[in-house]
Amino acid sequence: MEKTYDINTKLCCKENKDLVYFISAKKHLNGILHYLLESDHGQIYLSEFAVKDRYLHIDVESKTNNIRPAISRLYSKITDTVSKA
Repeated sequence: MEKTYDINTKLCCKENKDLVYFISAKKHLNGILHYLLESDHGQIYLSEFAVKDRYLHIDVESKTNNIRPAISRLYSKITDTVSKA
């Protein structure tokens, strides 16, 4: 059985993991489940297939699940070092 996401599930884009979205609604359009994704920049409806293909689930409860790409971690370390100097 396929997993469906719940309302208020936190997702991030696979290509750019700095973009974070929340599922705010579910809707069946033409017999296909669609999710309403919201971010600070707007909202969009995407099919269940598109969400599962292009987005990653962020486990808010798990502190060990660091999904940020290596370049983001490196950039954070550089900016932290520069700001301390």
